Amino acid sequence: MKRGGSMASIFRNNAVVAGKKTVKPEEEEKILELFARILDIMIIICTKDGRITYVSPNIKDILGYVRNEALGKTLDELFNHPPQKSLQILPRGDETVKRLSRFSKKDGSFIWMVINASRLRDQEENREYGYVVTLREISLDTMESLQQRDKLSALGQLAAGIAHEIKNPLTSMKGFIQIMKADRKYNEEYLKIMELELERLESISQELMCFAKPNKNQWKVCNLGAILEKSIALLEGDIFRKRIQVIFHRDEEPIPVFCDEQKIKQVFINLIKNAMEATESQGKIIIKASKEKESAVITVTDTGCGIPEELMNRIGQPFFTTKENGNGLGLMMCNKIIAEHNGSISVRSKMGVGTTFAVTLPIFRDQG
Repeated sequence: MKRGGSMASIFRNNAVVAGKKTVKPEEEEKILELFARILDIMIIICTKDGRITYVSPNIKDILGYVRNEALGKTLDELFNHPPQKSLQILPRGDETVKRLSRFSKKDGSFIWMVINASRLRDQEENREYGYVVTLREISLDTMESLQQRDKLSALGQLAAGIAHEIKNPLTSMKGFIQIMKADRKYNEEYLKIMELELERLESISQELMCFAKPNKNQWKVCNLGAILEKSIALLEGDIFRKRIQVIFHRDEEPIPVFCDEQKIKQVFINLIKNAMEATESQGKIIIKASKEKESAVITVTDTGCGIPEELMNRIGQPFFTTKENGNGLGLMMCNKIIAEHNGSISVRSKMGVGTTFAVTLPIFRDQG
């Protein structure tokens, strides 16, 4: 099989198979149907603009649609009812998309499927002409098992971090209490330190409650640039006190996203506050909001000291932080929220120059 192709690319454009023999379109469909049946997968072929030109007949058994209902539609039009966040199935580059997603069936119920999607490329003519997507259903038992495994893994990681973070201030307070009992006298300095340790425990508790609390999402179409502007306005007092210059660049046109405005605002405030804490007085923070193809991209760049390369892969882990009084839960919450919105957060940093956090979210497309 040629690089950049797939099982379908062998048969596309009357490809030569077994010497000089070519495969006719009707034979090609039979072969694809055979693949789908043997491998127990659904096969979809799309044009470069994402329109479905082929779907295996088992779409009827899996999703309840007949083939004619799928042909000519985009994947979002077929599977995303009601339209919320874009499914973002098709790859943007040469990479292969592989992930687990929830799809809407014709009857309105939902199904979890593993997706594999890659570009179709004609190597001889060196051109791309579409995509091939395979989908395999995941049973409810398998899905619950995967979710339970992930929950237990996350719970174990959190429990270890919590034990460590709580142990330190408790040990400190216990030591000061024992000293005061031995001295049998009031020590205001010790009490101040104990109060700071209690505040640290309270901060950890609040962050954990925020992470665990199952708040109901208030989804609606919002202008991401406007949310970012409101977030900056809420921090104007802190910005002024620290004498930091904030430069905000945004597209003149609205950047529509389907989101929970309050949660997205929480992410922006957290990222901007982190940038402020990393930036010295008289420093600069650059914030940008723009469209890149089917995505909205927000970047927050500080002029702080940067993050060492060996620590980059730990950013976002619970209780890992480069801040003196941080606990790492804020960025963990940001990752959770953005993942709920089918987006991603990335970070790049250079020592002595600064750090950039980039939030990517799917742009809302009105399919009505």
